[in-house]
Amino acid sequence: MLKLNKDSVFGTFVVIIAFCLVCSVVVSSAVVALGPFQQAAIANDRQINILRVSGFEVEGSVAKTYAKHIEARLVDLETGKYVEDSAIAPSDFNFQSLAKNPDFNVAIPAEEDVANIRTRTKLMPIYLSKDENGNTVRYILPFYGMALWSTVYGYVALDPDGNTIKAVTFYSHGETPGLGGEIDNPRWQALWLDKKLTREDGSRGFNITKTPDHNGEGKDYDVDSLSGATLTARGVDNAANYWFENAYKAFLENLRKGEM
Repeated sequence: MLKLNKDSVFGTFVVIIAFCLVCSVVVSSAVVALGPFQQAAIANDRQINILRVSGFEVEGSVAKTYAKHIEARLVDLETGKYVEDSAIAPSDFNFQSLAKNPDFNVAIPAEEDVANIRTRTKLMPIYLSKDENGNTVRYILPFYGMALWSTVYGYVALDPDGNTIKAVTFYSHGETPGLGGEIDNPRWQALWLDKKLTREDGSRGFNITKTPDHNGEGKDYDVDSLSGATLTARGVDNAANYWFENAYKAFLENLRKGEM
């Protein structure tokens, strides 16, 4: 049997390769072992953000409060109707990754893609916030779009009328702290409260602008832009415009007609 000379070039490569193999096995095992914990953390984070706009405070644990007040549903964006027989449960529907999957996505025409996302899923998960009697008090819709430096992801909670904003939160973005990152500021998010998505004539209402009209015709629709972060604010406005005037249009029309 040949004895390995660890000081030789060949011996050095053998040791390095063996070390790399051991490390790869350890890392792979750790990824597999930690997988369930990572998924649980992702689910917990999603539940926390949904509850932030649900109108209900966390009582006890996040999971128990979520189970008590939130019902997840899938919506077919073309028809605006709930999907009852999807192979993927609403709670497991990852619209971020599925938006890149040809079996689940649709391409957005360039003239409609103001959110600059190119594709979206055919279905989207939405969340019904329910009181103790099972009555839906808010509809929570995810939305997203490209801002200045990153894709901004958030949730908007709507009144059952399907038109009045009750809360907004952003749970993922890479905008500049102190500038575009001010979309996380509760004071700015509070400006969205009670703004209307559409006007009485059906035209677009909600609008993030540097020149808000707080006392005239825009008082029910205009939100102040972010000082020093015009492009981030514009990106959020474009995202809201695309999702609530286009992607969710059929669903919101059904909701306003009382057909959901």
